[in-house]
Amino acid sequence: MITEYTYRFRLYPNKEQEHFLSIQFGHCRFVYNYFLSLSKKEYEEKGVKWKYSRYQSMLPELKKEYPFLKQANSQSLQVSLQNLDTAYKNFFKGEAGFPKFKKKKSKQTVHIPQHFAIEKVSKKRGQLKIPKLKTPISIKRHRDIDKSLIWATEREQGQIRSISITKTPDGRYYLNVLTKREIQPLKPTNKTAGIDVGIKEFAIIYDGENTHHIENPKYLQKSERRLIKLQRQLSRKQKGSKNWEKARQKVAKQHQKIVNQRKDFLHKVSTAITKQYDAIVVESLNIKGMIQNQRLSKQIADVSWYEFMRMLEYKSKWYGGQIIKADRFYASSKTCNVCGYKNNQLTLSVRKWQCPVCGTQHDRDENASKNLYQIGLTHLTGGRVGTTLGYPKGIQRPTGAA
Repeated sequence: MITEYTYRFRLYPNKEQEHFLSIQFGHCRFVYNYFLSLSKKEYEEKGVKWKYSRYQSMLPELKKEYPFLKQANSQSLQVSLQNLDTAYKNFFKGEAGFPKFKKKKSKQTVHIPQHFAIEKVSKKRGQLKIPKLKTPISIKRHRDIDKSLIWATEREQGQIRSISITKTPDGRYYLNVLTKREIQPLKPTNKTAGIDVGIKEFAIIYDGENTHHIENPKYLQKSERRLIKLQRQLSRKQKGSKNWEKARQKVAKQHQKIVNQRKDFLHKVSTAITKQYDAIVVESLNIKGMIQNQRLSKQIADVSWYEFMRMLEYKSKWYGGQIIKADRFYASSKTCNVCGYKNNQLTLSVRKWQCPVCGTQHDRDENASKNLYQIGLTHLTGGRVGTTLGYPKGIQRPTGAA
C-alpha cells in the first residue's frame, strides 16, 4: 500500500539560524492572522464569504504593503494561506471550530514545499538546507529511513512531498519530512477483537479466547503536582521579564513531556493491536459531549480516546486490517453477551452486575468488549451469527448493503 508517511527528526539550529527561523515563523503567522482578520471583517460588514482564490490574488499586494514579508520564502507564505483555507473548510464541514488566531508562544510551523535538501553527514548526523538560509541546520538521525526515499536532495528523490519545521512551546525544533512510502500488508491472523475503552483501565480487549486489560498510565495525573508547583512559580513572576520567560519554559517543558509520554504510549498500543488483529471493533463515542462533564473532563482528555481511535484507523489500513464502529447508541455495557438481555437500570457507578435472565455475572467493561467482539463476527460473516439474519442494532449498515 502506497501511503503518506511523515518522518520526524530533532533539529539543532545555532543562534543565527534560530533568529532566521523566528522570522519565518513570524511572517507565516502574520499572513495567516491578517487574512483571518480580513475575512472576518468583510463577512461581518459586507457579507463576503471566504474564497481562497480571491485572497490568494491579494497576497502579492500584501507583500508590497509590508516589504518585510520579502524576507520569507514566498511558497511558505502561500502554504500558510492554504492552511487557513483548510481550517475554514473543516469549519464549514462541521469537523472543527472556527479558525483561531495563531499566537507567538504556541507551537510555530513553517512549511517548505520545494528547494530544500536533506543530506547525510555521518551515521548519527545529517544537515538541512533551506531557501534563504546560507548555512545548513544540524539534524539528529535517531532512526533509519527507507533507503529509497531520503538522505539525498529533493530532486533525486521524487517521493519526498514536502518538509516543515516546527518549534514547540518548550523551545525545541523538529524537522517533519512528508513522504510517499510503500507499506506491505501483514499476513492475515484471522483474529477479531472487541475493544472497550475506559478511564479506570485504558482498554479491555476480548478476542474470543482471552480478555486483555491495558492499564491507564494517567500521565497528567502523575505530573499534576509538578505542574501546579511550576505554574505557581510562574504566577509570581513579572510578566515579560527574563525570570518569567524561564518559568514559562519550565511549564511548557513539563506539558511537552506529558504529550510525548502519551503519544509514545498510544503509538505502542495501537501498533501492537493492529498487527495482532485483522478486524477491530470499537464504540462510536461522543467524546465532545462526554468531555463537557466537569467531573470527568480532565480524565477523559488525559486518555486521548480520539487520538487512539485515529491511530487504530490509519494503522489498520496500513497493515491490511479494518475498523468496525459500533452504533453510538448501542448499549454494549448493559446488554448481556450470553442471552441478549438489556439491563436499562444499570448506572455508571455499578461496575459488576448479574443478568436476571441467565444468571451470568458480568464485569461491565469485559461484557462490553465481548458484545463488541460479537458485532465483529456478525460483520465479517455478512450479517449472520448462528440463525440470526441481517444487521444488529449495534452495527452501522455498510454503504450499499442490501
